[in-house]
Amino acid sequence: MDENLCSEKNVKSFETYDKVVEALASRRFVRVSSGTLILNVFRGQQRDHLVVPCMFCTCEDYVLNYLERSRNTPCYHVIGFKIAETRGKLVRIDVDPGTLAQIVEEIMFDKVSATLRKLLR
Repeated sequence: MDENLCSEKNVKSFETYDKVVEALASRRFVRVSSGTLILNVFRGQQRDHLVVPCMFCTCEDYVLNYLERSRNTPCYHVIGFKIAETRGKLVRIDVDPGTLAQIVEEIMFDKVSATLRKLLR
């Protein structure tokens, strides 16, 4: 595995990837803050994923193909966050700690956060 997932080479190769372009246009890269706690969420069409930009994603593609099968590149969510941040395309919202915990719980157990989606309307 490449220790620098957001290398210039990787970012450049993902910048024009159709899924990244669509995700940027649809405002799917979301940064949720509660005080000093920050949560990065990729808001998918059917599932939401917790993301540590340039490091980790909870999606099946990242876990199965990148981690288990040692594919050379991670999922587009991991690098897409870096691209979104660089281009000023992150959606940012502030919530209280209880709401942040609820969002995490919904993503982990329900695979989608109804709370987050309601806040983003």
